[in-house]
Amino acid sequence: MAVRPESGIYYGWVIVAVCFGVIALISPVLGSFSVFYAAVLGDFSWSRGSTAIAMSIHLVVSGLTAPVAGGLVDRYGPRRVMPIGALITAAALVWLSRSTQLWHFYLGFGVVAAIGSAMLNTVPLMTVVSHWFERRRGTAMGIVTMGQGAGQLALMLIQMLIGGIGWRNTYLVLAASIAVVPTTLIYLFLYLRPSDRGVAGDAQRANEEDSSRGRSEVVIVDRQWADTEWTVWRAVGTFRFWALMLMMACFATGFFLVSTHLIVFLTDKGYSAVLAASVLGVQGVINIAGRFSGGVLADRLGREWTITLSSGLFIVCVVLLNAAGWAVSPLLVYSFAVFYAMGSGMTLPALSAAAADLFQGKHFGSIFGVIMLGGLCGGAIGAWLGGRLVDLTNAYSVNFIVAATVMVASAALIWKARPSRVRVIRRI
Repeated sequence: MAVRPESGIYYGWVIVAVCFGVIALISPVLGSFSVFYAAVLGDFSWSRGSTAIAMSIHLVVSGLTAPVAGGLVDRYGPRRVMPIGALITAAALVWLSRSTQLWHFYLGFGVVAAIGSAMLNTVPLMTVVSHWFERRRGTAMGIVTMGQGAGQLALMLIQMLIGGIGWRNTYLVLAASIAVVPTTLIYLFLYLRPSDRGVAGDAQRANEEDSSRGRSEVVIVDRQWADTEWTVWRAVGTFRFWALMLMMACFATGFFLVSTHLIVFLTDKGYSAVLAASVLGVQGVINIAGRFSGGVLADRLGREWTITLSSGLFIVCVVLLNAAGWAVSPLLVYSFAVFYAMGSGMTLPALSAAAADLFQGKHFGSIFGVIMLGGLCGGAIGAWLGGRLVDLTNAYSVNFIVAATVMVASAALIWKARPSRVRVIRRI
């Protein structure tokens, strides 16, 4: 398709808006586990460790599905792939609403919902956005991941629905919304590349602008690396790939060590269920700012410094949460929520931009999917390990120490990958 001149708003921002809406609707499937977790434990006499395995299975299966989903989007485009994911996810949630045995949750949430949501979530969406943006890649990815923060706001509504109509009917409501809305948005507005719509990408569009107004540009630092046509097999043979994958695994381990057991931890320490749910709402609001800040800072400060700052903020939040367990203080809890949302929110857009800087091309979806596999496997370890450590020690102190340690490792690994030595954004 011929590229035509485009005036007015760049269509890439429409792509960003659609991706924002899709991720806002699909992210509560994973994010609401801690809310449903508490409700389900109230109905069944299952141990926390055995129930949390459903989250671990979900993360592993999501990780295994992510490269496949990315590859399918690379080959067939989002319109043919992502609506199927919406229907699979909705079917899984209907199954969960009727579940009575632990294995039902392992199959429904752990396997089927994981496959469906992986076809709608971060890897397919970031694959699309990476094709539309180069100069403002971090900012665009930050705005998209803000949808996860917006989705987290829905956790308060989910908590209210569980209290009003029960967790089973709440799963049905969530299933209906996912079956209809993302499919409609994807079919109407989503295109894989600018050429599919017949318009120029943001870098080409920038070259046509008046440079006297001041703008940013992509500077290639390592031409040989940038000109390589990256495939999964070529990427896995590089140290940078493994540094990114391990960085994501460490971050996810620390994140899920805390997030999976947060609601139960707060109620165990004497906080009300309403306050615990409100913490999720505060996190959702601040997380939106964290996602956007992470994207903008990734373009301004660089991917490495942004992820380092994110890890530091997360460590502060772990200290605050530990203190809130010793002294019942809503102020400490809400302070934790602010640092937690900012620290965890800034990482994903910076990491996604770093991966695209290193391995952009027609196989990026598959490569990014394998990187996310490492992250989701790390999350699976964190979710299971958190429950297991509490079962063994009847305390959360070890969880916090492990979470802080892996965050330090995460910050160190992004400096090993050094995406700024391949591509860097400079203001001119």
